[in-house]
Amino acid sequence: MSPNRLLKRYSARPAYRSIRRFGPQLLGLFVALFILAGCGGGTLSDRMSGMPSVAAQMLARGYINKNLADYPLRPKVAGTPQRIAETYLLEYQPGPERAFSRAATSTIAMAACWRKYLTKDGACGFPWLRSPRLIHAMIATEDASFVRNDGVDTRRLLAAVAQNVRGEGMISGGSTITMQLARALVFPPEQRFARSLDRKINEALIAEELTRLYTKDEILEMYLNLAYFGHLAYGPEAAARTFFGKSARELSLAEASLLAGLPQQPANLDPFFYLEAAKQRQRTVLDSMVRRGYITQQEADLAHLEPLQFAPDPNLQPKLVPHFLQYLDEYLARAPDNLALARSGLVITTTLDLEMQNLAQQIVKEQVEALRGSYDLSNAALVALKVGTGEVLTMVGSKDYNDEKIGGKVNVALRPRQPGSSIKPVIYSTAIDSGIVSPATMLWDLRVDYPMNFDKTKKYTPRNYDEKLRGPVTVRMALANSLNIPTLKLFDGVDPDTFIATANELGITNINTETLNNYGLVTALGAAEVKLIDLATAYHAIANQGEFVEATPILSITDGAGNPIKLKAVRPAVQAISPEAAFIVTDIMSDNKARAPIFGENSRLHLSRPAAAKTGTTTNFRDNWTMGFTKYFLTGVWAGNNDGRPMQRADGITGAGPIWNRFMEAVIADPRLRSIVGAPEGEEGWAFDPPPGVVQVQGACPGGIYCREGGEYFTQAWLDEHETTGPYWGGFATGLFANVTVERASGEQINAGLCLLRPASSNDAEAATAFFMPMGNGRLALKHEVTTTVDAPNAGAITATTPTTPTAVAAAEIVTKTVYQLEDSFLADRVNEEQKEVGRWASQRGLPLVLGTCAEMEPLVRGIYGNNIRRVVVSDALPRTAIRSTSSYSGTLEADSTEEAPLADVSAGGNNGFTSPGPGATLNGAVAIQAVAATPNFWKWQLDLLVNGADASFIAIGEQPAPGPTNLVGFDTTRYPNGSHLLRLRVVRRDGNYDEYYMPITISNS
Repeated sequence: MSPNRLLKRYSARPAYRSIRRFGPQLLGLFVALFILAGCGGGTLSDRMSGMPSVAAQMLARGYINKNLADYPLRPKVAGTPQRIAETYLLEYQPGPERAFSRAATSTIAMAACWRKYLTKDGACGFPWLRSPRLIHAMIATEDASFVRNDGVDTRRLLAAVAQNVRGEGMISGGSTITMQLARALVFPPEQRFARSLDRKINEALIAEELTRLYTKDEILEMYLNLAYFGHLAYGPEAAARTFFGKSARELSLAEASLLAGLPQQPANLDPFFYLEAAKQRQRTVLDSMVRRGYITQQEADLAHLEPLQFAPDPNLQPKLVPHFLQYLDEYLARAPDNLALARSGLVITTTLDLEMQNLAQQIVKEQVEALRGSYDLSNAALVALKVGTGEVLTMVGSKDYNDEKIGGKVNVALRPRQPGSSIKPVIYSTAIDSGIVSPATMLWDLRVDYPMNFDKTKKYTPRNYDEKLRGPVTVRMALANSLNIPTLKLFDGVDPDTFIATANELGITNINTETLNNYGLVTALGAAEVKLIDLATAYHAIANQGEFVEATPILSITDGAGNPIKLKAVRPAVQAISPEAAFIVTDIMSDNKARAPIFGENSRLHLSRPAAAKTGTTTNFRDNWTMGFTKYFLTGVWAGNNDGRPMQRADGITGAGPIWNRFMEAVIADPRLRSIVGAPEGEEGWAFDPPPGVVQVQGACPGGIYCREGGEYFTQAWLDEHETTGPYWGGFATGLFANVTVERASGEQINAGLCLLRPASSNDAEAATAFFMPMGNGRLALKHEVTTTVDAPNAGAITATTPTTPTAVAAAEIVTKTVYQLEDSFLADRVNEEQKEVGRWASQRGLPLVLGTCAEMEPLVRGIYGNNIRRVVVSDALPRTAIRSTSSYSGTLEADSTEEAPLADVSAGGNNGFTSPGPGATLNGAVAIQAVAATPNFWKWQLDLLVNGADASFIAIGEQPAPGPTNLVGFDTTRYPNGSHLLRLRVVRRDGNYDEYYMPITISNS
């Protein structure tokens, strides 16, 4: 039928007279009708040639050219209908507004696909499935001529125009299925439902172009799966599951006809709310199917009368895993793939194990309720990962999602909180990887003062959790028992940039230069906030032999046709720390005997299988953490109050620990859950295995110092570096020692300590063991460069560049230069202060300290004692009996209180102190005790003897109310029992204050 005949036919109708009243306003519409009313014949040029005027032809050509420019559909898109539709949607409607074949998550949907999830609005994705009954119902209702029209039904369109004009409204109605598809693909929401002339013309032109490019089956499938049925259901399959809890293939005629009527007004026809209106619309659909010959009248009547069994309203069902879905949304939003996940009809199989999730939720809820009264603790969060893959098996964001009093809807697993000591494994991993320490390196748990971060004139004095000091402790003991002071000293020596880089590579991205500048050293104690999921990821890297693998909630993604889609990780895998450092830190955190002094041997960190664990407690008990893993799975727990309210003295072991322990043991005990994490049935195969670069070395530790049973672990790199001196170098040494005496320019003699002549086995009859004077770690281990003058005495004994303490030397015969690795000179002062503190500690206990090898004594001692040193004298090898070995040190982790009185600074070279006999000397008969005892405001000196160890009382030997000569007193050793004793010299001032000096001796009378 030609356009002229079509217009002539309609001009005879009353509506045409009404149309004429609008004049030029509708000229464009009639031009479009001329273009589209070709009854299936001819090209666009052919149709324009039939226009009644040149002006109309020009106007039509303008519409067509603009449409082709604004909405180019060519070249034809190859692939499935889903890919075709997605291509056009991404071109014309980028963003999350449109959705394919998906439904809101419901209890029924989750039961069928509880590990499948499509982002946005809690939706469960479904493949594109066809339902013959629903297809017939939709065609009969929406576009009876669909199978034969060219995308536009001209009669219906003109009828709709006439109807609109009579009502003096704008253009609406008359749209075919293909025109509706064109509208959904191309027009954004603000244009899609606008009743405008331009939109209608473009919609018709696009529909005609779609018909030329694609088959009817492709158009129908795109249309059906983009159709919105209400209640967040897009597509027949999603609609069938949402409203009836079944697949679209299983829909009855009654159910299919009801659904087919919903897209017209999905909000007003929602059967969950407006069932009567939906049934009226169903009647219309059934009647249309009868008219089109799809069904009989009897079938239509029976279908309308058939009772409908609806599924439960998804909006009224509890969400099974709301916090996990929040996390999944955030994860997908960060994904670099730009998959338009909110509308792609994708099926996402998640890592979540529902049984494990329910178990974790139950444990969190029960334990929080049990602890609430005692600790004022109201909430907790838990994350569990599979070691190796980083799969998020469980995520509990709060005790109760619906509890508004505790802020239950907040997913605390994704919120920054202060980690406390649970950050310490990152520090120790960095230090071990940097070659600064080994597990046997000695860290001194003694008082230290640091300048405040924002006010250098004020001091910060850190304390351990139990308010005690322990003297020398190994790295193993410091980390296992979460000691603050040794950790801060170690962190002070770690290069800040290296620490930041390691933390970032482990997955903790919010620790950076700014946070380090803000928090300073207390970053080591967990002042900088981290997320539970990020900290769990960092621990996972440690468990995963040092390799960072991004935590992921996704196992797989497929498109609607079931084709797999590879999702790129937001952050690629990287070797964050070495396998050697990862194993050593793991071994320390799993050493139950090492942590027993603080936590006990039966703490909640001890499981029925080998497990590495660490707690964290923040200032004022605001946050509790327990992080830990077995060889196969990892769990991180936070406990506290969302609003930051302090708990009542709840720490990581009492607050988060019970939750962590109960969940870990529950997974270990359940065969199905063990299979999920890939764990073996029996007890074999759970131990942490050392990598090739780690070597276990047998060695005896000094008394009072714990070393790992079976031998300590060292990296091969550490062993290579300390091949000559042994792996314990810097902590304690076993071998043959000599005494080091310093003679000042004034003639004063000072017993500086010991030097190592040569290392030896502890089985050597002449060997003894002694602690080292600390020389600083990492960036604090400064180098002292010594250059001799022409006439310097003993020049040959001075090495050109020798590691030593940072104090500058300015002796007359030596030209010196101190080389700092950093420009901050106060770092050097920190090492000097620690040396003084360690000297006081050792002096009090009569323990000589090893300064280094005897070959380096000259420059080293000058570095310690500074100016006016006449000479440094190294004695011959001392017999073992002449050295008070550290093997007799009876210190334990609970030995000393932080309230301990300051001790005199003997090692730093004061004006007073013993000069003879030397430390550890064996005495018999009458012996002259030589010492210097003089000071401003001097009152008197007192000499006492501590007999047979620290539990005895001091016995007075002599006292004078005036400065004494070099020979203070004659000491008759026959009056006292044989054995190891301790001499104490007090130099008392007139104000009653005094300094103390100590010297170990051995009495041996026949």
